[in-house]
Amino acid sequence: LVQKSFGRLLYLDAKLGNTTIDGLDDILSLDISKTYENKELETKLKDVSNKLYKEKVSVGCEISRVIGNTYTASVYLNLANLVSTYGNQLLDKSIVLFSYGSGALASMF
Repeated sequence: LVQKSFGRLLYLDAKLGNTTIDGLDDILSLDISKTYENKELETKLKDVSNKLYKEKVSVGCEISRVIGNTYTASVYLNLANLVSTYGNQLLDKSIVLFSYGSGALASMF
């Protein structure tokens, strides 16, 4: 779900003109309301975002992959791992935290 959400975030950034992503030209003109249940788009977004996901997001999910779900604590454990891994390289950088529950709610901060 995290990679799916990351792909959607990149798509929205590209649609707003904030970034350019190779391979999305044919779908950027779609009406956004037609994209929410589009499985073809979901697959394409996963494919085109895969490299950037591994580079920017994957390390932030590492602890959860190793020890399993710790529910709310997983957000902060993975943040601690990110800081431990990158340390001073994170100075003056922004970090986005994304959390979702078992229902239909999610938050990004």
